[in-house]
Amino acid sequence: EISHLPMASNRIILDSTELLQNPLIQDAGVPAARATPLPPQKCPSLQRYRKMLKDFDDLEDLYVDVPVHIALAERQRKRFVLNLNDSTPLTIRFSAPVGRKMYYNQTGNPLRPAAVAPGPGVAVGSLVLPCALRGQYDLFVLARHSGALKVDALAEHPQHDWPLLNATHRIAIRTQNRVRKREMIVKWERSKFDFHVMHYCLVIQRLSMDTPRMIFTNFCQAVSAYTDQQPMTPSCAAGGPLEGIWGAPPQRERRLNPRQNVHIVCTGKRRQQLLRRLLPRSSYHLDLFGIHQGRQNLTLRLASSQVNFNRTQPLALKQQALMQLKIGGQHGKQVYSFKVPQTTRQLGEPFMRHLLIPCSGSEIRVKLLRQRSEVGKTGAFYSPTYIRQKGVLPGERYLMRFEPSNDDEALRAQKVMVALSSEALFRDLPELPQNTTVFNVRTRCSRATIAWNGSPDERELSYCIIVFNLPQRNRSVVDFTNYCMDFVPKRVMQYRYFEWMTCRERQQSPDNIETETILNLMPGSSYLVYVTANLSMGKPLPYQALTLHMASQCLDGSHESFY
Repeated sequence: EISHLPMASNRIILDSTELLQNPLIQDAGVPAARATPLPPQKCPSLQRYRKMLKDFDDLEDLYVDVPVHIALAERQRKRFVLNLNDSTPLTIRFSAPVGRKMYYNQTGNPLRPAAVAPGPGVAVGSLVLPCALRGQYDLFVLARHSGALKVDALAEHPQHDWPLLNATHRIAIRTQNRVRKREMIVKWERSKFDFHVMHYCLVIQRLSMDTPRMIFTNFCQAVSAYTDQQPMTPSCAAGGPLEGIWGAPPQRERRLNPRQNVHIVCTGKRRQQLLRRLLPRSSYHLDLFGIHQGRQNLTLRLASSQVNFNRTQPLALKQQALMQLKIGGQHGKQVYSFKVPQTTRQLGEPFMRHLLIPCSGSEIRVKLLRQRSEVGKTGAFYSPTYIRQKGVLPGERYLMRFEPSNDDEALRAQKVMVALSSEALFRDLPELPQNTTVFNVRTRCSRATIAWNGSPDERELSYCIIVFNLPQRNRSVVDFTNYCMDFVPKRVMQYRYFEWMTCRERQQSPDNIETETILNLMPGSSYLVYVTANLSMGKPLPYQALTLHMASQCLDGSHESFY
């Protein structure tokens, strides 16, 4: 049973000194009622509570899931006492309209429970507590009319059968550690269900060897664990412990008590929170609960995550792998690390080759660091670029820091593709020439001839020419340049605005210049052209993109433009 206490512990306390003492008979499963030690003359709510104890001399025990049937005369007063051994949602239903007031643990602070929607067998004035903590609840009832009254206490929320309550919520929790400042920024996505009336509460639990993680299946268990860490603060303000938790106004930052392991922070509709005074080298478990304002504060679990509050280590890069990295970090800078392998077969001075491809053609800079000292850097570049780092130490770890060349480029510099190799050639990637520019040699009404420098790679290699049609309403090449798209022929044809593609083997020319003529172009249209180098096995690499603007009028077939 959730509630069961004999009548002797529920007797009316008349003496003011006896109000501060424990009941005569105390069940081991129920905590002793905590009374406020404030003098009655300084706490008007306690005076009213004591007066009601004297006026309501008719006492009745109330148990969970056990209805009580009584007959009341008009204006008759009745006191019900309910003891809970465990925290649970609580609904108290009345079959007839009555005046009622509820107090928790003899503290003299009246609770403000929400009202249950009236229905069959449920009258106006029924109460609901989304989370009723362990302890004693005094319910004072005043009959408005003569007749029979049924009082029913249920250990459930009136909206417990909401169909979406047990649905899956795919909500991600993101964190950012500031270990030196002992701060953590927590962000999460909004609820997928009724987001316009959903408030949020974050339960933070610090994990250690002495205090393993407590599993909270509902919000009431978290509130109970939080309130058990410290005794109730004597107060004359109305409301119980739960109202003090989610009734506090949301704040941009909250300081956690390092002496406590469980904390609850309610943020209202805000979906981010700054936490301060965290302990370094500790693990924290985060539980996110939603509070449905349109369903009598129904609580539901949304997401959970575990965070190691330690200094974030840079992502380690792998050799011979073309990786797409995010560089749009704080202040537009992002750091990654790589380790030089222990090589003994390499002849001469050890080196590392870096291939850098800005995805959107944005202008970025790169710095190479070792033990916070700069050992190399590049100028601003916006197309595929190689870097050869000499004098590296085998077995040592280096850092690669990306940053935009200026503030305007920070809006576009979001991603970059990086490949590392301690060998002269990349195994699965073709070699691009030093100059990756694609030239517009000649443009006619419906055709264009382009040229580019051939690859110095001696392996079997081919070229693909890929054409995209730029929409007429937006001819900005900045919005459509993407060096990080999948240039495999079968996949690139699925991209939006794809127009035409052809692939061929390399040409044998003494100056190593490749040319190609693109046919069937529309006058007045604009096109974005990519040239890719392809090995028989591996990933293609793009040259610098070229934009073609075709003339809107063509006088005759001999009209052409030279560049």
